[in-house]
Amino acid sequence: MSFRENIKPKTTDDLIANFARVAQTSHYKVRFEGIEALGQLSTYLRQRGVTTDFIKRDLGEYCRQAQIPGTQIASAPARDQFPGVTENFAYRRQFQPVTMRFYVDYEYRVQKFFELWQEFILSGSNTTDGVDFDQKNYYYRVKYPDAYKCDRLRLIKYDRDHKNGIEYNFLGAYPKNVASTQVSYDASRVLEVTVTFEYDRYIFGAMDSYSKSLRQAFNQRGEFITFKKDE
Repeated sequence: MSFRENIKPKTTDDLIANFARVAQTSHYKVRFEGIEALGQLSTYLRQRGVTTDFIKRDLGEYCRQAQIPGTQIASAPARDQFPGVTENFAYRRQFQPVTMRFYVDYEYRVQKFFELWQEFILSGSNTTDGVDFDQKNYYYRVKYPDAYKCDRLRLIKYDRDHKNGIEYNFLGAYPKNVASTQVSYDASRVLEVTVTFEYDRYIFGAMDSYSKSLRQAFNQRGEFITFKKDE
């Protein structure tokens, strides 16, 4: 017996209704959480003019462009299960770095934050032996990961009605690369800085206690939790 799929034609009204509900790219928020728990890093930033309040409240608002992460599953071939057949089995999940672009505020705190974060990761003789940056015998010494890795870098993607959305939580994030920024005497534009982050892994969905208490963590349900006033 032959099988034939029953394809129903869609009307113009059906297509308009579907495409009127597509998600848009221009509604999202970025949050850096856990920097204040990194005592040495937060002190290092504060001494150079980047406060915890700025990181928690303002920094994410300057994110001009963010990247929903890519991921892939690494597989290995198995050739001995069946004669003449090669199968592939998953053995590891691989996460790609995430790149974000930020506007630089007029006090340059955005630029300072990422520059000083990287500087802290490889801060060496200035913090251990008192040898300052400008001395010839200055050297770099890498901090331990638990001293510089951010607890969570959150990317919340929502839509205009704030009722639906998705969330990504990047665990153990730190700035791997701060891209070069061009300045010139041409027509003035807003200064931007592009940063690429490495991280241990990401969790797809909210993971805060508020979401867990409502059984809405980890994208378990379709409802999207709007921001609380203190976020």
